Amino acid sequence: MENAQLAYQKQSVMDASPLKLVVKMYDLAIQASYREDNQKVRDILSTLIAGLDFEHKPADQLFELYRYCQELARKGKFEEFREILEPLRDTWEEAANQAIAAK
Repeated sequence: MENAQLAYQKQSVMDASPLKLVVKMYDLAIQASYREDNQKVRDILSTLIAGLDFEHKPADQLFELYRYCQELARKGKFEEFREILEPLRDTWEEAANQAIAAK
């Protein structure tokens, strides 16, 4: 039987909007960076890259930024990684909250 926290986390993901899922991915990457888990950080960034829609203009820029952040993680430069990703995460959360408010 699943424990209650895991069930809650799964339901939270299932109920999340696409924007909130991006925020969750950023949260996971940032948490992994504090643990200095470069493989986990790079895996999460790979997932974010795979989710990019290159028919929208910012996708190219995000692709380059995510690739750069993967390189930072590979080199163990987690503080610099967080300096880039934390403001982006906040921007995504703001966009997600605005989308919810607009409904």
